[in-house]
Amino acid sequence: MKNSTILSIFLFAAMGFLFACNSKQTADQYLKDDNQRKAIIAGIANHQPYRADMINEMMNSDSSKQMMAHSMMGDPSSKIVMMDNMMNMCKNDASMWKMMMDKTMEMCEGDTAKSNMMMQSMQSHPDMMNRMQGKDDMKMMPNK
Repeated sequence: MKNSTILSIFLFAAMGFLFACNSKQTADQYLKDDNQRKAIIAGIANHQPYRADMINEMMNSDSSKQMMAHSMMGDPSSKIVMMDNMMNMCKNDASMWKMMMDKTMEMCEGDTAKSNMMMQSMQSHPDMMNRMQGKDDMKMMPNK
């Protein structure tokens, strides 16, 4: 009887420890801790696939779009800094460049004024246009 009481107390304590160790933290709980948040942000910034996921998430977030638009409206020089940062990211990350080009093409497809602006920009770079037209895979593209 004494052994079964001790055993049951021990099992109850062990189960308590097991459940205590198994508690899951939410993302918000992780981010509230300054050290964990800094480590997470550094991990995202230094890992290309995570960084691309973060950028995609920010580009699809209405609140992020509003934040960027608000910051660009307040200080015109911030537009230049933001564009420089985006260009540097595109230089260093081919998947980032492709994502930006895809987004630009989608935007131009849906907006005639932006499409015209893109065509004018392309005309000011005739060497690039000639290289694109000289590519075999460009000749295979269907005309719309």
